[in-house]
Amino acid sequence: MNDLPSPSLERARRELLERVEWPADLKRLSLGELGPFCDEMRGFLLDSVQATGGHLGSNLGVVEIATALHYVFDLKRDRVVWDVSHQCYPHKILTGRKRRFGSMRQTDGLCGFTHPGESPEYDLFHTGHAGTSISLALGLAIGAQHEANPPHAIAVIGDASLGCGVAFEALNNAAASGQRVLVVLNDNEWSISKSVGSLARYLSKIRRSRTVQRANQEIHNLLSSIPVIGQRVDRALEDASEVMRHALVPGHVFEGLGVTYIGPVDGHDVGELVEIFGRAKRLDGVVLVHALTDKGKGHPQAPNHPERVHGVKGTVKVAGAESAKLPGKVVTAKPASGPSYTKAFADALLKLAERDVRVHALTAGMPSGTGLEEYAERFPARFHDTGITEQHAVSQAAGMAKAGLRPVAAIYSTFLQRAYDQVFQEAALQNLPVLFALDRGGLVGQDGPTHNGVFDIAFLRTLPNVVLCAPRDATDMHRMLEFGLKHDGPVCVRYPRDNCPGVERIQPAERRDMSAGKAEVLVEGGDVVIWAYGALVTQALEVAERFARRGVTIGVVDARFAKPLDEELLARHVQGYRHLFTLEEHQRAGGFGSAVLEAVSRLPQVRASVRILGIPDRFLEHKTTREEQLAEAGIDADGVERAVRFALSPQLV
Repeated sequence: MNDLPSPSLERARRELLERVEWPADLKRLSLGELGPFCDEMRGFLLDSVQATGGHLGSNLGVVEIATALHYVFDLKRDRVVWDVSHQCYPHKILTGRKRRFGSMRQTDGLCGFTHPGESPEYDLFHTGHAGTSISLALGLAIGAQHEANPPHAIAVIGDASLGCGVAFEALNNAAASGQRVLVVLNDNEWSISKSVGSLARYLSKIRRSRTVQRANQEIHNLLSSIPVIGQRVDRALEDASEVMRHALVPGHVFEGLGVTYIGPVDGHDVGELVEIFGRAKRLDGVVLVHALTDKGKGHPQAPNHPERVHGVKGTVKVAGAESAKLPGKVVTAKPASGPSYTKAFADALLKLAERDVRVHALTAGMPSGTGLEEYAERFPARFHDTGITEQHAVSQAAGMAKAGLRPVAAIYSTFLQRAYDQVFQEAALQNLPVLFALDRGGLVGQDGPTHNGVFDIAFLRTLPNVVLCAPRDATDMHRMLEFGLKHDGPVCVRYPRDNCPGVERIQPAERRDMSAGKAEVLVEGGDVVIWAYGALVTQALEVAERFARRGVTIGVVDARFAKPLDEELLARHVQGYRHLFTLEEHQRAGGFGSAVLEAVSRLPQVRASVRILGIPDRFLEHKTTREEQLAEAGIDADGVERAVRFALSPQLV
């Protein structure tokens, strides 16, 4: 996300917006009032989101779509699914949550995605991954088909998400099923970055073919002038328009699938959208309305840099206020120390790519989020953005590795879940040297459970041939990537959405060699040792320092590898210490601590009690900061200290 200057807006009294709290209020507005209402909503979004932070550009782009849907449909009875749902803010404004917008993405505040816990009537699913909306809408349609007057099922999906394989699978099945599903294609040519792929080029051809829209309008005007009135003329108008459109855009993809295509239409003309949705409401089968929108519409930077307004950091963190203008609880995160782990990864990869022409970087529609924008500029022939297609990206990387390259697939931990079968079959089973850079490995604060990357160790650790490691700082990030590019097999490097430590305790020349399954002892202790994995080494060291000030020595080990483990060192420690704690930013079930317990169970003699410190078996909701989530899970420094104190003296806790 990027900090942006606030646009110079006149924060006038928004009379129409103040009259609307619920969809019933919206329906009381005249058709002519909808345009000004959308302008007021867009101004409200600009003010509030730039105060609290969140997804801005995508929401500015769907104001008219959300308004028209709620105006035409009864979305308490009819069902709408927002793909990814990061663009649901206008929908939330229209469904009783406007007064809580000052709490967006803050602790105990509104979620940045749809959330049934906030509004079970209007938010059907808690979603955050791309491409699934059409499948969900089809399932809703099938589930209601027994009703005498079944509700409408609607999916709102972006052009980048439509490139996901699962979206095409759903379109194919939906068209064959005969179910009534409305798909609203929000085509703005962007996801977080520019949409890529042949489908994006195809949609751009439609978008930019002004001839199509001019020809349609001219034919409509010509035939409308014929003094004949009736349904046959209306049908003739539509048929003639369809013939001209097909002549100018041959091989129409959607109608080839059996989908009724309407468009392209102006996605910012709310009156036209109301008319189009009204027409689509009367049609059977799968109908796709292709709406052309501008990402970030209304923001001064959007025309030239729409990617910069995709998400913004708030100028203040407000919780509990009714709007972004009202005072609330100010929450400040800890000051930045070292570079972000994402930046450390990007810098290290650039240096390694300079030395080895076999190094290629891949990402699934996230060049900016994974820090690869500079890499793409420096090595355009060795950079591959596959679009929002994690499965394809992993398979492509495996093919590149088989051909002798050293591919680095930078994918958020939570999104790699979508490509589990490809990691298994294409990378692990073939034992190919694909390096997976798992960004957001751990808790992510404001994005919450849809984006928390807390399952990757568990689902990757079970696969033979896969090496799992996590750096504690920027120096080890470089060393681990270097190790991974030399290793003849798949390697996964995970790191959090946080900053690296500003002060590194051990200089590079003094560190233990980076080799698979070799941990590093940072502090020798007395009765207690903490085996920490990845970024939480910082918390373990802080706890050791706290106890040292009381005259108690606590050992700290940077495990570095979750697979393979340093079983030789572990065997010594479970004999030499009374208490051994494992510490990880991951679910306790199946993670690093589970690996330690499995290894301990194979040892003939064990003196130490072993306790896992990790995330409990539940989904952690969003918080203002990652640090709050760590505290809730009991894996911040305070939580670890409490656990150690209890082990040493239960009566003192």
